[in-house]
Amino acid sequence: MSDNKLTYLNKEFIDYKKSLQDFLKVYYPNTFNDFTESDPAMMFIDIASVVGDVLSFYQDKQFNENFLLYAKERENLFGLAYQMGYRPQVTSPSFVEFSVRQLIPSTIISSSAFPNFDYACTINAEASVSSLSTGIDFLIQDPIDFSFSSSFDPTDIQVYSTNNITGLPEYYLLTKKAKALSATLKTQTISIGDVQKFFTTNLTDTNIIGILDVYDSDGNRWYEVDYLAQDTIFDAVQNIYKNDPILSQYSSDSPYLIKLKKVPRRFVSRFKSTNLLELEFGAGVFSVPDEELIPNPNNVGISGGISKLGTNLDPSSPMFSGAYGIAPRNITLTVRYIVGGGLSSNLPAQDIANIQNVTVNLSSTLNVNISNTVRNSLSIINEFPSSGGKGGDTIDDIRQKSLTSFSTQNRVVTKEDYVVRCLSMPPKFGSVAKVFATQDYLFSNNVSDNLIDNNPLAISLYVLGYNQDKKLTNVSNSIKENLKVYLSQTRMLTDSILIRDAFYINFGIDFDIVVLPDYNGKLVILNCINVLKDYFNVDKWQINQPIYISDVYSTLSNVEGVQSIKKVEFKNITGENYSQYTYDIIAKNNIIFPSLDPMIFELRFPDVDLKGRIVSF
Repeated sequence: MSDNKLTYLNKEFIDYKKSLQDFLKVYYPNTFNDFTESDPAMMFIDIASVVGDVLSFYQDKQFNENFLLYAKERENLFGLAYQMGYRPQVTSPSFVEFSVRQLIPSTIISSSAFPNFDYACTINAEASVSSLSTGIDFLIQDPIDFSFSSSFDPTDIQVYSTNNITGLPEYYLLTKKAKALSATLKTQTISIGDVQKFFTTNLTDTNIIGILDVYDSDGNRWYEVDYLAQDTIFDAVQNIYKNDPILSQYSSDSPYLIKLKKVPRRFVSRFKSTNLLELEFGAGVFSVPDEELIPNPNNVGISGGISKLGTNLDPSSPMFSGAYGIAPRNITLTVRYIVGGGLSSNLPAQDIANIQNVTVNLSSTLNVNISNTVRNSLSIINEFPSSGGKGGDTIDDIRQKSLTSFSTQNRVVTKEDYVVRCLSMPPKFGSVAKVFATQDYLFSNNVSDNLIDNNPLAISLYVLGYNQDKKLTNVSNSIKENLKVYLSQTRMLTDSILIRDAFYINFGIDFDIVVLPDYNGKLVILNCINVLKDYFNVDKWQINQPIYISDVYSTLSNVEGVQSIKKVEFKNITGENYSQYTYDIIAKNNIIFPSLDPMIFELRFPDVDLKGRIVSF
């Protein structure tokens, strides 16, 4: 095996020539014994060796195309990638975060002005905005609801104008952050006649990013799945009383609930080496749902009576059910998909400002003039450049990403897998800010007893969330329920998962420093507080992470103007707006360790809880 290929025959021109000469020497010693290059008969040996060399080359090439590490043909690499669980990309869109602003009027209650959120707009998903310089379209990924605010989707409120007579606010400016990707929405219709098992068709566009949805002429939706045997998907259900009387009280934390939905109408999509997107549908032709076919006593012998009782009745066998999905017939499919991306979609800041195809939802019962003012006030701007746009996967990209995909296989196995999976749950289902996964240990209530049970298949997930001010808090029951459903499709069958609340402990710091001569002491103290704010930023801390006091000293020492540090004292803080739990913060070996129960240290109000003082020697 060489560095860049496998050799199946391991023969080249010289090898074949030598083999032919040895063959003649053994079997025709009297007929042919002149092996000099001047002999005309050597021409035939050379010709045969060339033919063998060429055939060997193509044989080795075809042999190499069966292996992901050595394949070079794009079509073969695409097939091997899908086999390994990776979906190659033919284009990569750029992503941008931008600010969306609107005005809303005030409402006067008891001589005080408040924002009138009846005029808060809701912008539909899939609305598009465009670049001022290039005209490239960007598609908004999620709906923008100005009336909703959370720590992960905050609505900033500022006074925009005041009434000249009363001095009270007249209009407020609402600002939200939104994300979009460089893409243009397109539509293609596909007419299908008689039923065809595993019907396939291609979309005519190239540079396709993905499919948004597929509906048929009867109004039914066809769902895209990873593989045709996948018969359930995650469905977002609005968290209202009608859908869930119990969890609807937590709708501010999780506006949507995750539900598992069974989808008999489904399809898969695959990119071909020509950059076209191929759609493949199911093979089922039965009119009853799969769950009524497999298995029950009435249809176990569906293919022919008692003699067929030993037949393989695997749920994914298309011979006995529609478990690969229903095959479409006598309908017209409408496919909505997005195209775009590429290097040209990376745009500078302040360049995305045109609003196009935006539906602004406001109640028709509101004041018409004010509603028009609100609609006309809608504006967007990107403070930062868009990035991420590039061409499709190269040969090496496909090879390396396929190997990575095969190792993960879209399932959670290790503790790190659980943490990443929990943090990746979409924010509309509620967001988890901190996760700690550990093996579940069960202890006796008697303190003197030792560990009485160790269940190696139980995983405890200790979670925390953010409140609207981005302070740690316990997550609601609706988020836990969503998380349970979200993990159900990727966890190991034998894993038992317990979702619990972690503890958070609030602390403050008192520190004394000596300031170098000729430095402004107040400015040095302010800089010290700022670096501690950054060091203890809650985004940088995880559950069960200890505090190294030496790192705190080092952080303060690096502040310009600090000559020495006389004292750094940590103190536990409880009370209103703080954690209810007390903790004895004592350093051991210059380290403050967390408790045995999973917990996290939080500097909750740094402007108040950090106190610095200038002292002298």
